[in-house]
Amino acid sequence: MHLANHEVRHLHHHPLLFQDLVILVVQLQCKLLDIHTLLDYIEFVHPLLKTPPSCPPCINDNWIGCFTKSMEVCEALYFAGVPVWLVHSEAYISLTMNVVHSV
Repeated sequence: MHLANHEVRHLHHHPLLFQDLVILVVQLQCKLLDIHTLLDYIEFVHPLLKTPPSCPPCINDNWIGCFTKSMEVCEALYFAGVPVWLVHSEAYISLTMNVVHSV
């Protein structure tokens, strides 16, 4: 740990190198999150989209979810357990649709 602190202090004296390192770490984190998302999709969502269950599974609270304007996409993701928000003007929402909160 002492050696790591020493190296970080050393990098602070070379701002361009330190900034480059920070950018590299941020880009790496972004790519790792992309990979994690793709693996979650392949493992959990894709099988449910191919063979949807008769009733929706519990929503995964770890997922952010998505916004869509398509009713078909909204329904498919809902039955796959993905948090989903349907974006429509009020005129196009049917009276039988369950609207939790209108924005």
